[in-house]
Amino acid sequence: KSSMMFALAGPDDEEEPQETLAHRFCAFAMKTLNEDMDPLFQRFLPMFDQDHRELVQQGETHEQYAAYREYVGNLEEHVSDFALQEGFSPGDGGSFLLELQKAIEDDKARAEKQVQAFLMHMEQQRRMKLGPEAPPMEEGEKELMKSLFRPQTVEDMMQMLLHMTEYTAFSSLMRAKVKQQKFMRELERRKKELLEGEMGLAHRFIRFAMKLLNDDLHEFYTKCMHIFDQEVENLQQQGHTHAQYAAFQEYSSIIERRLLEFCQEEGFGQDAQALFNELSRLIEKDQEEVAAQLRRVLADVEAKKEQLRTRATEGDSEKPLVLICKPSGLSDLMNSLIQQLEYQNFSASMRFRVEQDRMMKTILGSFDVAQDAAEPPPGDLQVVDVEIDETRIPSGPPEIGAMSVTVPEGCEAGSQMNVSVADGQQISVTVPGGLSPGMSFEVPCARGYAGGYAPKAPS
Repeated sequence: KSSMMFALAGPDDEEEPQETLAHRFCAFAMKTLNEDMDPLFQRFLPMFDQDHRELVQQGETHEQYAAYREYVGNLEEHVSDFALQEGFSPGDGGSFLLELQKAIEDDKARAEKQVQAFLMHMEQQRRMKLGPEAPPMEEGEKELMKSLFRPQTVEDMMQMLLHMTEYTAFSSLMRAKVKQQKFMRELERRKKELLEGEMGLAHRFIRFAMKLLNDDLHEFYTKCMHIFDQEVENLQQQGHTHAQYAAFQEYSSIIERRLLEFCQEEGFGQDAQALFNELSRLIEKDQEEVAAQLRRVLADVEAKKEQLRTRATEGDSEKPLVLICKPSGLSDLMNSLIQQLEYQNFSASMRFRVEQDRMMKTILGSFDVAQDAAEPPPGDLQVVDVEIDETRIPSGPPEIGAMSVTVPEGCEAGSQMNVSVADGQQISVTVPGGLSPGMSFEVPCARGYAGGYAPKAPS
């Protein structure tokens, strides 16, 4: 059972606040508006599918207002059912509202008490820092603190719910739902066009390959990671092992088997060559479209540059700088996928997974040690003066982050390189597949990375 608790007990309260009628009513109202009344909203959507110009010229319609009256009536029925569940007699709405108002006032008072306790604590901390003679906080500062740290109350939620019973709020809600529905339909239409249109085969193949490599093979990657858990020195001295190559053979056979299944689903039977011939045709066509798109962009840029030149003053010798990004094409995605079928890239990818897993275990292990060392103080918290031996303070657990590493000259996909981290130590990482000198990739590490890399000779 979920509850909605807003104001929490202050430091002087003897017990936590209990769930009240007001809390239960807010939870009921949110569920009613977000779930129970959704079929009613769906039925009303066509009535509010009105374009902005028509709304401005003609205004709201009688049909829309009738929908609002039905909405309010439906809300009233739900509220009556809630009152019955809470033990109030039919027709005894007055007692229900009085009890609800009392619960709201109690929650509001509890929130105000919490705010006052917070301000008193802030004042105590201020005097401890500035001295007992320090002047008290100004009223403006207190009001700012109240607005920033005031906890949400049931009254806030009730105001929002009452706002939803107004016609303007109902109309805005329905028009927002109409826009959302149109947006989702347009997304579905584009997705269908993408997957079932002329270029659909290529997009379906990319979706199939990405799912295979990133999701379906996850269990295989996990099973084989220990095979690639090899120190850099061992790899340089002994090279790749038979077990590693056998893992690649299994990896290739899985992909080949799944590829033949994709061929059959697409109507090519067992003829993978026919599939690739058709994919090649689509890729070539896509390249032509990308090139045409790029030419149009360049033409637009030249026109804009000419406009900027004409607007420039005579003494302005600076040329406008315009950045152009080449649009991605199917060939770029296909080349990236094909590279994953090479042993060197597969090996580099597996070693990167090993390093990533090792780094995460190290970082999470640091958190566990820090949590084990921390013991909660018994009893109430007190402010006391103590002398601290800074040499015995354990360092806090590192935050999880990532550092960017640039592939240096002489290294390529699969190369091993050492990276210096903040504490002066070095970790060994493998250049992922598909990268070349000058390109960057991220390595998980503790925040505070301080230094560059020391590449080893490519293996």
